[in-house]
Amino acid sequence: MDEVQKIADFAKKTFLRDGYHAPIVITKGTKGNRVVLLEQFGDTADERVKDIFYAGAMLADKGNIGELELIVLVNEAWMGRTLDVLPSQDPKRIEVLLINSLDARTQEERLLSFDVIRDPKGHVSDLKRSDLPETGHPKGKLLPAFQKGYQVISPVHN
Repeated sequence: MDEVQKIADFAKKTFLRDGYHAPIVITKGTKGNRVVLLEQFGDTADERVKDIFYAGAMLADKGNIGELELIVLVNEAWMGRTLDVLPSQDPKRIEVLLINSLDARTQEERLLSFDVIRDPKGHVSDLKRSDLPETGHPKGKLLPAFQKGYQVISPVHN
């Protein structure tokens, strides 16, 4: 089982136990690993990019873990069922648990998504693997922003 799948399995257990998952970034570097709690994770896409950039810089400043190898973001989100409308405006949107990973060396991203199933009282009863398109590769702004923030403080020396 690969590292991202292990993180996804742990995140799912945490979500099922607690009913939510705080946004975190899990990093693996050549000198160590760290988990960063995103105490600020903005309401808009631009705010989230800024917040995660600063989180990367703070990690490098507080505990340099060497050259980044893997970055994984675990967070809750709303996902729309169509690309025509923002999820916040989609009446058919669904709550999801996202595990987004970036191989820092190859820049390959991977996205795992799980639909949150709640019972009538609002308690989480299950997490079901979302049906995401198999074609193409996810290209987000968040994990590259984290990597850039880290590298501002701890540049890669080849």
